[in-house]
Amino acid sequence: MIKVTTVDDIYPAVDELVIGLRASGQVRLANILHHRMHQVAWTTRSELFTELGNVLRHAMEADKNICGSEREQVERIMHVLNECLNGK
Repeated sequence: MIKVTTVDDIYPAVDELVIGLRASGQVRLANILHHRMHQVAWTTRSELFTELGNVLRHAMEADKNICGSEREQVERIMHVLNECLNGK
């Protein structure tokens, strides 16, 4: 599992998360994240990060089936996203 400590870690960590989510049957969320990361043309990095944070936050609230290492990785990614977006 990719350690997420800086904003540069977010990109490979989300890609790794997509693979893990697909393997655990969370295909819908994996497809949404992949789409946001690789198919949407974002104007700024913060725009992408805001959207990723929204998708992940909603997924964690709505889907209790995200568990184990995927849940831990989502929490790490969200933590770094929040720090980045809040200027820390």
